[in-house]
Amino acid sequence: MSTDPGKQKLKRHHHTVPRLLLRRFADGKRIMRVPLDGSGPKPIGIGDATVRSHFYSMQDATGRRDDTIENLLADLEDQAARVITKIIAERVWPLPIADRAVLGEWVAAQYARIPAVRQANNEIADQLLKMEIAIGGKAEVRRRMEAQGDGPVSDEEVDAAWAELTDFSSYYVELPVNDHLLTMGQAMATAYKAVMARSWKVCRFERKTLLLPDHPVTLVRDEDEPEWSGVGLANAAAIMVPIDRQAAIIMTASGGPDGMFPASTAVANELNRRFAWNSRIELFHHPDDNPLAGIELPPVRSVEAEFSQTAEDFIRPEGFTETA
Repeated sequence: MSTDPGKQKLKRHHHTVPRLLLRRFADGKRIMRVPLDGSGPKPIGIGDATVRSHFYSMQDATGRRDDTIENLLADLEDQAARVITKIIAERVWPLPIADRAVLGEWVAAQYARIPAVRQANNEIADQLLKMEIAIGGKAEVRRRMEAQGDGPVSDEEVDAAWAELTDFSSYYVELPVNDHLLTMGQAMATAYKAVMARSWKVCRFERKTLLLPDHPVTLVRDEDEPEWSGVGLANAAAIMVPIDRQAAIIMTASGGPDGMFPASTAVANELNRRFAWNSRIELFHHPDDNPLAGIELPPVRSVEAEFSQTAEDFIRPEGFTETA
């Protein structure tokens, strides 16, 4: 039976937390999964953890998928795995500049590739479209209908569409996957510059162990920032990333040299508390470890973007005017 040598089988199962991290928190094949919905911890295979179907697959106009992005992420993961092995097994630190650049790119990818970013982008796109409809009124609905159709539409058709489109809770807008992947690439470039500018500290533990959140890059809010402001790579007081069950990298303010972060039981507990609260639906740890002792788990996080006002606040059938 002959096969087409130019046609390769697609990778359907994509890990949103890279395998290299999962392996460092596993006993070889299994890792302990702790859901945040209260259903109880359970050991699972590494191959089954944080898997989503075609999460990083590009699509062409016909809907055909390709593995370009997934392959690039896998290649970066292989490079980062060698650097992390140097840090953990060979105890190399500070890193040579080339290795530091590889790990910086990998950290940037972990920040940009997570499901939370995609969900936040969808939530923003959903709200923006609904805002346009609410503010534009029936005239905006008519414009959209005529742009998508072959000609003028009746008032009755516009009224029916307006009633349907302003029932905002009945539908949800999602961006095309290619838009997400393009945004991911742009976010990686921005994140890389931010993490490379910081001072890196490695924190190693001899007895204490760490947990692995389903969103590995954890930001620490600067206490001097106002409560209403968000926290991002640029204004975070620190960026924390677990790289092994007994090691984490803590990126502090820019300007200082890379070095060591003092390890203690209190530091391990604080890292684990912050890692736990950065999780969205689940977290992981080595089956023999108990890094959650004394830590209250967060609820499942179902919303990423918060809006002070929503589309419902701006519904105007006649459209928005300066006197409205």
